Amino acid sequence: MLINERTKISELIKADPGVIEALASFNPHFNKLRNPVLRNLLAKRVSISDACRIAGCKPRDFLDRMASMGFETEGTGISLKAARANHAAPASIAGMPTVELDVRPVLARGDDPLKLIQETVRGLRAEECLKIVNTFEPTPLINLLAKRGYESWIERLAEDLYITWFVKSEPSSNKPGVSAGIESVLETTGEFEQILQSFGTSKLHTIDVRDLPMPLPMRHIMECLPKLKQDEALFVYHKKVPVYLLPELKELGFRYFIQDLGDGRVNMLICKI
Repeated sequence: MLINERTKISELIKADPGVIEALASFNPHFNKLRNPVLRNLLAKRVSISDACRIAGCKPRDFLDRMASMGFETEGTGISLKAARANHAAPASIAGMPTVELDVRPVLARGDDPLKLIQETVRGLRAEECLKIVNTFEPTPLINLLAKRGYESWIERLAEDLYITWFVKSEPSSNKPGVSAGIESVLETTGEFEQILQSFGTSKLHTIDVRDLPMPLPMRHIMECLPKLKQDEALFVYHKKVPVYLLPELKELGFRYFIQDLGDGRVNMLICKI
């Protein structure tokens, strides 16, 4: 099997289960692979590059260890980033409201906490930061939330105790409450009405989230999306442009149109691409 820095740890283990003990003896950070729960959680999401950064080992040494087991290796091409552990969160977030999520009990039950974390992230208010308490550095989660505009800081308090802070980066704005790039999707009244009428009443689902307290509007919208068929649309009565919802919609493969009528009146149309 030919491997390189992008190869997932799960691929190594699938090709040769002996990789688990080989890595555990190679570096103590890889002892977690002996735990079936953590192995299932991490191995499929962590690449050799990620593993080397977390363990603080040289990629070439890692690949040489795998080569001794019969794997063919490509040149690393890895630029090992400095470990993020012990990079304390800046003082600027010390006074922010914090949502704390301790996923250690979830891991202890043998479950994957990713779904719970994603639900918590969706419910975050713009002014809140997320504090994840974990037994390891959550590299896959850091990479996932980075794509959604979250900065992160890690504090390693013990061998099996990591605190990771996530804060949404401030969107640049051309007008209050609307990030750059969003204005380009705001449709004129005529265009919005034309698109709305193209679905017809039988293909349109309507919800009103104007009176719901935060973070329920975003949560309610997200709950409705899986029910949409390919030729259907969700019409939303909102009181503001949901800035932090828009990247979620794009990532999930939905298209959206926004009609900002002013005075706290925003209409939104969401459909599948």
